[in-house]
Amino acid sequence: MIPIVVTWTNYTATVRGRVLKLVPCENCKVEYVYVLEREGVGAGTSVYGLADDSAQANAETGAHEILGEYLANDFDPVPCPACGHYQRFMFPKLMVTTSPWPTLATVATLGIALVSAVGVVYWAINTIAQPTAGGLWNLSGSAAAFAAAGLVGAGLWLAQRNRVRRFDPNASEDLASRLAKGRGRAMTRTEFEAIQQKNQSAKPE
Repeated sequence: MIPIVVTWTNYTATVRGRVLKLVPCENCKVEYVYVLEREGVGAGTSVYGLADDSAQANAETGAHEILGEYLANDFDPVPCPACGHYQRFMFPKLMVTTSPWPTLATVATLGIALVSAVGVVYWAINTIAQPTAGGLWNLSGSAAAFAAAGLVGAGLWLAQRNRVRRFDPNASEDLASRLAKGRGRAMTRTEFEAIQQKNQSAKPE
């Protein structure tokens, strides 16, 4: 048998872009703007070099699409430059988890739930096909493990939800620091429009 050698070329494209984000402050009702910068990476593959141009074009198209999604839907946690208030939708990006235990507990719970679910299905089929005391016992044990994993998972979810609900960077971070960050990244809409108007007036006729 003659071996068939398959060669291919992978292409990647990276594009960067920026967009102005307008944010209405929940606290002082001032609208402010900041610049969001993101990067999009796309990939394309050409087999035997037969479609190099197409693969490169696919990579560039994918990069632009990903960048467009980021610029349209993503955000940075930038506090209001007028009052230093972080908006509530920014809170998740400001939460820092230093302990690995919540993640490990969640992964372990999902693993136990998956294994026990497979056990429930397996022993249910076996018990229906050939009822035995041992099969029924195994089915009950698997079902109990699945139920316990569900309860633990629900408890972890509630604990995380409660942690998110109680988290407030506006209370944990001092006002001067928040104002410095806000004024370093953003300006009020009124200030921005004044600068735009000044720049337009300065243009030669």
